[in-house]
Amino acid sequence: MISINGWQVPGYNTKINCGIKLAGEDLSGAGSYLISTDNGVKAAVLSITTNIAFVDHKKLAQLITKAKDLDENGARKIYTVNSDVASAYKVRKVKFDGEVKTVEAEDVKGWVITFKLLEVLSKSEREQQQLDNKANKSTNTQANDGHNNVLAQFEQVTGV
Repeated sequence: MISINGWQVPGYNTKINCGIKLAGEDLSGAGSYLISTDNGVKAAVLSITTNIAFVDHKKLAQLITKAKDLDENGARKIYTVNSDVASAYKVRKVKFDGEVKTVEAEDVKGWVITFKLLEVLSKSEREQQQLDNKANKSTNTQANDGHNNVLAQFEQVTGV
């Protein structure tokens, strides 16, 4: 079971898969040594497959509407997600990403719907934002200092 902003994703035989990418790069070249970089933890992706009966076409329309929704800035809407696997990965905020696909089921009178939810504002992103804000507060930019120094020297020369 999965819900988006408290709205339960419709359907039956719902399957939810989740994955994260632990980014890195092999730096060992042609040698036998294992040297690699650690480039952080990338956003989680929830892949959902569900079945909706033909008679529930309004529920399919609601799902498609949620996928297409935009916020006040014209960006895809961010939702709060709730499911056991999302909780295990500590995924709280998501947006629809990639293709939302509906295929007619072969064995029953209904559709098979597949879509992906991409994590936004992940723990890693929030930690990086905090580090960036801390760094910005504790440093003076050379451009501002340099400009102020030039102005001070100009004032000394001109006697202003």
